[in-house]
Amino acid sequence: MPVISRISATPYNIPLKAALTWGSGHELQRLEHVLIRVELSDGAVGFAEATPRPSIYGETQVSVLHVINEHLAPMLLGQAIDSFAAVSALSARAAIIKNNNTARGALDLALHQALANSRGERLTAYLGAERDCIRLSAIVSTGGPEAVMADVDRAYHAGIRVFKVKIGRHLPSEINTIAALIDAHPDAQFYVDANETLESSSGADILSRLRRMGVIHCEEALPVHLLRERRQLRRDCAMPIIADDSAFTARDLEREIAFDTFDILNIKTARTGYSESALMLELCQSAEKDVMVGSQASSLLGCLQAAIFAGRRAVNCASECSFFLNTDVDLSDAPPIEDGWLALDAAERSLASIQHGLMTRE
Repeated sequence: MPVISRISATPYNIPLKAALTWGSGHELQRLEHVLIRVELSDGAVGFAEATPRPSIYGETQVSVLHVINEHLAPMLLGQAIDSFAAVSALSARAAIIKNNNTARGALDLALHQALANSRGERLTAYLGAERDCIRLSAIVSTGGPEAVMADVDRAYHAGIRVFKVKIGRHLPSEINTIAALIDAHPDAQFYVDANETLESSSGADILSRLRRMGVIHCEEALPVHLLRERRQLRRDCAMPIIADDSAFTARDLEREIAFDTFDILNIKTARTGYSESALMLELCQSAEKDVMVGSQASSLLGCLQAAIFAGRRAVNCASECSFFLNTDVDLSDAPPIEDGWLALDAAERSLASIQHGLMTRE
């Protein structure tokens, strides 16, 4: 049975083609990530990226490095792993280090990848992916009409056919832009992410209007702390609601299910790893909720790891595993996107190539 023999964390930055903006004032100028490397006693290695987002989780690149090197690595080194359940048990133990969502999530992803490599098993098989391909969606940041239209056009030409448009800075203009997008791309689907910017007094009317226009979902319309108002909003409008910020963890998800505040869960493997993500998927299945997978503005490495998890049968909505298209780096290893779909065989080959490259650079 292999044991965890080494854990390392290395900062790295990835430029973006343009800043990502969302909500009432959030902005991401570049990806300031941390590469996590796990080595097992039999030589198997796994990689993952931590995606700190200070304005969401409070983590920074520096804090991720510290918590990995000073807390999580000492806790896990020397521990044996021989199954998905064994890694999940270690991740549950690591949850004693509160918050630090993406640090713990990345470490969990790297541990699972290392164990799959130790077994000589494809990650798709290890994770129980049952689909041959998954439907992708792309995130479109807030901005002026011309910039938003250009972002959608670029992603459309890259093969994307489902788009999540960020709203919340100037709703009248944003609604007009969405109407223009629907007219310009009649074969595409659009949903919105309000990032908690709507008001409970007018949220239902706004979402009903968007629904009539053809918008298919809305993510986090109201502030998360307004639990009862969010429950009422779901009852008052026909627009399916996506839970994201309201369900960072499985414990959060249990509360949201109990209050019946949402229709679709956005699972982000970058913050819950494979272990807690699998638990959240099971909870959604039991509650008959739909599921998509998000990538937390990940680079190609994180997007591919999220996409392979999205190959599970219970993930039945388009998944946001295409953010790598926004990075300003060499994407020659990226798998093709064909008419909105990503083949998981191609994703696995691309992931293997990336990990091989990381190994040879060390």
